Amino acid sequence: MSTVARRAFVLVAAAGLFLAACSLDYDESQLASEISEDTPDTILFDVTNTIVRDGSPRFIVEADRAETFGQLDRQYLYEIRFRELNADGAVITDGVAAYAEYQTDTEDFELTGDLRFYSAAEEAWLSADYLYWDSDARLLTSEPEEPVIVERADGTTIRGRGFVAEMGRSIIRFEGGVSGTLVEDENPE
Repeated sequence: MSTVARRAFVLVAAAGLFLAACSLDYDESQLASEISEDTPDTILFDVTNTIVRDGSPRFIVEADRAETFGQLDRQYLYEIRFRELNADGAVITDGVAAYAEYQTDTEDFELTGDLRFYSAAEEAWLSADYLYWDSDARLLTSEPEEPVIVERADGTTIRGRGFVAEMGRSIIRFEGGVSGTLVEDENPE
């Protein structure tokens, strides 16, 4: 046997042994069970998500980081900014939060850390460290003892605990600890 033929035989034999030692059976269920629920399915950086309804952008959510956990129906967003738009594209709500947990199965949000929202229609700011959005009930709530501050452009400032905003009826209320300054309009229409 020539030297070239011997080398070729050795290479083929080595490749055969290597391939025989490797398993190419990557059963999907086996891989899925080996991945911890603590490991995100997807991690994205500098994310912009635009939600379109009836052919128009209605919500724009931006985040420095987004982690998706499909099995848990959760998405975790870090350093988020969001805008709600009306049908004409004008910003009607603008806000920021340090962190949000989005429940993809219910479309509920849990927002924490330095929350600040502005409503153009109400000409008001809302500040808190924790809020929960219940999508089905259209309720925005704080924890019972969590302080929330509402400040209007006219100088009205209300602080309280146990904040509830019924978005379907445009009603806000506090369960306790309410204080602040109410500025009355001297020229009611």
